[in-house]
Amino acid sequence: MGEMFGLTAGTTAIGRGLQVEVRINDEGISRTHALIVQEGDVFYLSDAGSTNGTFVGGVKIDRYPLLEGDRIQLGATSVLKFTYRDDNEEDLQRRLYESALRDRPTGLFNNSYFQSRLEGDVAVALRQGRPLALVLFGVDRLDERCAELGVSSGEGLLRELGQRVAAIVREDDVLARFSHDLLGLLCRGVDAIRAERPARRILLAASSSPLVVGGRAVTVTLSLGVADLALLREPTADALLAAADVATVQARRAGGERIVLYDPENEATQHT
Repeated sequence: MGEMFGLTAGTTAIGRGLQVEVRINDEGISRTHALIVQEGDVFYLSDAGSTNGTFVGGVKIDRYPLLEGDRIQLGATSVLKFTYRDDNEEDLQRRLYESALRDRPTGLFNNSYFQSRLEGDVAVALRQGRPLALVLFGVDRLDERCAELGVSSGEGLLRELGQRVAAIVREDDVLARFSHDLLGLLCRGVDAIRAERPARRILLAASSSPLVVGGRAVTVTLSLGVADLALLREPTADALLAAADVATVQARRAGGERIVLYDPENEATQHT
């Protein structure tokens, strides 16, 4: 997708594991798939005993001196390009990459990127037996808030809300615009009970002071739904999204300004 990875001095490990320098969410590559080692002015690529092999220009390699423009294929689908760039080119490439992942009206990650990260994180959580939770949330009575502002959509409100939330969540978590009126927070390494803590912070952050949109102060409350991957009958990315969405709807129907945890046995368990 255009993401750039800088090579470190010495050895750079590439794979889908948590300890590598270049981490790629792809089930087709190994945890530590390949290594790039700098020796003088030359960067050598070597396979690290991967399952599906490392290729350069379609040829499987064990150790290979990389040249400008070489295309590195890891497994079946992940392709990297080795290149030298100056600071201006790197800055331009990073801006292009960021713009492809961002929702323009709010500045948050877009739905496409969010869905991709969700699928990757669900796969990692299932494989490693790690917890994973999802929080969906939106502004209560958004149409009324928009009428106060004299606008047809709530994008300005979501932008201000997103900025406020981004300042209080963990760097490891993924905050994105999920739909036209909902934001999503993917919480790695936590179950629903622990994910209720950031949900509570989000709820309080929104109501602690008005959001300022177009020079006007607007008081808002939120409805939040929390779902836990481990509690689902079918632990998939789609099921996790559906569960969090059900919990969010339950929160809104109960009057808003609350958090609901999804419970597959009893629909949703309400928390005020």
